[in-house]
Amino acid sequence: MPKLTTSPEGVRDNIDCYWETAHDHPDLIKDAARVKKWKAYRSNEGEWRFGPSRFVGYKAMTADKYVERKESADGGLNGTETEAHLRKWTENVPHGSRLHHQLLDALTEFLAEADLKVGKGASFSLLTVEGAADDLDVLNPTQDDAEVDALVTLSKRLSGAQMQKLTRRLEALRQ
Repeated sequence: MPKLTTSPEGVRDNIDCYWETAHDHPDLIKDAARVKKWKAYRSNEGEWRFGPSRFVGYKAMTADKYVERKESADGGLNGTETEAHLRKWTENVPHGSRLHHQLLDALTEFLAEADLKVGKGASFSLLTVEGAADDLDVLNPTQDDAEVDALVTLSKRLSGAQMQKLTRRLEALRQ
C-alpha cells in the first residue's frame, strides 16, 4: 500500500512530476479527461500546474509508479483517501469564480497538447503553500466572468453551422 504525502511541499513536488511527465506517458495522460479532482498551484514562473488527487496524494509518486499501481489489482490508489488527506493543505476553488476560470483555461490548454478535453464536472483545489495566499484573493466571480459564462451558456445551444459563424465573427473582432 503506498504511503500518503506528508507535507504540502511533497504535494507540490508530485504536481510538478505529473506536469512535467504526463505527456511522455500515454498510460498516464489518457486518464486525464476523466479526472474530477485536480490539485493546482502557481509556479514561481507564474504558470499554473496541476495534478490529479490520486497522483499527487501519495508520497514521491512518479508516472511509472502510478501506472504500475493503477494496473495492479492491489495497487492501493484511492482517490477518496487522497482527497480526505489533502484537504488540510488545499482550498477548494468555487465553480464560477475568476480563479476557477483561470485554472480551467490553463488545464484546457495543457490537455489540448494531448488532444484531450477537460472532463465534465472537473473541480480544482488550490495548494496552500507559501505564496499561494495571493492566488486565493481571486476566488470571487466578477461581472466579466458572468458575462462570459452567459455567452458560453448561449453558445452551447447553437448548431454546428451557427457555432462556426460565431467563431468567425469573434476571430474578426480580435483582428
